Amino acid sequence: MKHPVTLALIGAGARGELNLATLAKKHGDLMKIVAVAELDDQRRDSFVRRFGIPRENAFRDWRELFARPRLADGVVNALPCRLHYESGVAGLRAGYHTFLEKPMALTPGQCVVLTREAAARGLLLMIALQSRYNKIYSAIRRQFDAGVIGRLANIDCAENIGYWHFLLSYVRGIHRRADLSHSFIMAKGVHDLDLVCWFAGAPAKRISSFGDLLYFRPENAPPGAPERCLDGCPVFDTCVFNAYRHFVDPGKPQLPWRLLTGMSLDAVKDFATNPRLRTTASVITLDLRKENILKILRETSNGRCAFRSDNDVIDHQTASIEFENGVVASFQLTAFSLMWERTLNLHGTKGEIRSADFSGKLETRTYNPGAVQRRHIPYHGILHGGGDERIIVRFAEALAAGNREGVLTGAEPSLESHLVCFAAEKARRTGQVVDLAAFRAEAAKEAEQLQAN
Repeated sequence: MKHPVTLALIGAGARGELNLATLAKKHGDLMKIVAVAELDDQRRDSFVRRFGIPRENAFRDWRELFARPRLADGVVNALPCRLHYESGVAGLRAGYHTFLEKPMALTPGQCVVLTREAAARGLLLMIALQSRYNKIYSAIRRQFDAGVIGRLANIDCAENIGYWHFLLSYVRGIHRRADLSHSFIMAKGVHDLDLVCWFAGAPAKRISSFGDLLYFRPENAPPGAPERCLDGCPVFDTCVFNAYRHFVDPGKPQLPWRLLTGMSLDAVKDFATNPRLRTTASVITLDLRKENILKILRETSNGRCAFRSDNDVIDHQTASIEFENGVVASFQLTAFSLMWERTLNLHGTKGEIRSADFSGKLETRTYNPGAVQRRHIPYHGILHGGGDERIIVRFAEALAAGNREGVLTGAEPSLESHLVCFAAEKARRTGQVVDLAAFRAEAAKEAEQLQAN
């Protein structure tokens, strides 16, 4: 296949345009977006102008794109997750290699079907589990594969979401309700559990999980708090969860400035020069005028009191996993942190590796001799430590070269990570320890029923 490979984007929202399409444009010698499907007229028109898409290749509905003869080598699917299964199957059946945002689909069986559809057609289905491409985890993987810590015994992983990020996405945003998005552990924790599965190096055997919606509930609202932050809230000036503070007020940082600590220079420059990266309002609108943002806060879920939203997604969860090779893992997922940072610790028979991604801390401790090696790996890129850029580049390189070498998040390994997430949520809801072999069999049975219909 010749350079550049051609791509179609379906879903030109914050993730599709601001992140993936922008990165594709940066690597224009390798890939070029030639078609787009986006329901929102304003976003679609803006995308067409920004990326020079021919008008005849701009569609309101992704179904229109797939009904046409194939327009590109591959498709980048950044639609909301409730549409991933239907659109993913349609894209594969239309002959497109597919880069699919996580989660793959809404049910275990749907994920199995997507995996089978890609395999049956010899197409690449790559899932956007970009943490495997984050520089700090690549560095950890090299040490791990070199045997520095010996045989792996334990994995400790924690996803500290950051209260402000949780408010944006899981109290007021699209992930606030399971019927709009997915379970908490799938919508956010799938990245972490994908890393856990990657390092464990064996299928998961059984899993338990606990968690609930602890804090962002009506009974915890300040006395006299109205439905919306702009409706005369008595704690408007002091509430850390105030929507005005998060989306509008330039006098108060919308993101903790400590987030810049540990970032690479290019990430700091991106943050400083791109107004759409500096403000969380860019997630909810292209029109960043104050009067427009205020209108949105008065009319949508984005302006609701953090304690009076219609959210039902939990705000803290823990999971314990046993793998077939004897490795055990613990995972913590929480809304209650200042920083958005993942910690990942690997404990082996010869040593241990400890890491914190956003601050760039990587520490290797060996038992004989008793030594500690510390490294700092800058958080590369404004999102996901450079993983977003490296994964979309790898997708394009795989299409150009016609081979899957270096593809870390193909359908099969990504399916396993998703099944572990589904099983964790089942364990949380039922209070049972879930056997993964039986769970995989149930998923396969569901897939057969879906394919028979």
